[in-house]
Amino acid sequence: MGLIREAALAARLLHSQQKRAGGKLSVSGEPYIFHPMRVAGMVTLLEDNFLPLAITDGMIAAAWLHDVYEDTALLPPAINRSFGDIVGGYVEELTNRFTKEAYPTMNRKKRKKAEVNRLSEVSRQAQIIKLCDRLDNLQTINAKGRKFSLIYCDESEALAHALVASPQLQVSVLLVTQQLREQLA
Repeated sequence: MGLIREAALAARLLHSQQKRAGGKLSVSGEPYIFHPMRVAGMVTLLEDNFLPLAITDGMIAAAWLHDVYEDTALLPPAINRSFGDIVGGYVEELTNRFTKEAYPTMNRKKRKKAEVNRLSEVSRQAQIIKLCDRLDNLQTINAKGRKFSLIYCDESEALAHALVASPQLQVSVLLVTQQLREQLA
């Protein structure tokens, strides 16, 4: 079995009991696995000639697994052991470090700013996956209400400005946030 298929099956198993909040493009309570599936699909379909690097199987596998440390009981370095240091490294780079649990005295705005700063220094591969992740999240964020959606737009714009690995993905995130703001006005 290939790396990408193994990652997809592992993600399906690890997220099997989880549901996702609904939004414009998703049905409320859809299986969570649809999110990593869409992110991996976006990464797979990126045109290499518009990027500063080639899309690899390791990137696609990491896209499938990008939320496992945040949203499941799996702990690092489990992905490294099962999928190798490259995939494991991307997943660790993509895992939020500035959580409410780890930094209880920092408010959300400060935590997200620290996370954006951290992500601006991760590999270009991880930045590309993160921008695809953000694009998918923006499609369903309105399920969390107008106020939170506007906060998420602000955070998404800051992220897009900081992650320079793909100007095309940066512009895409900025366009989607603009469209979402118009819908919420």
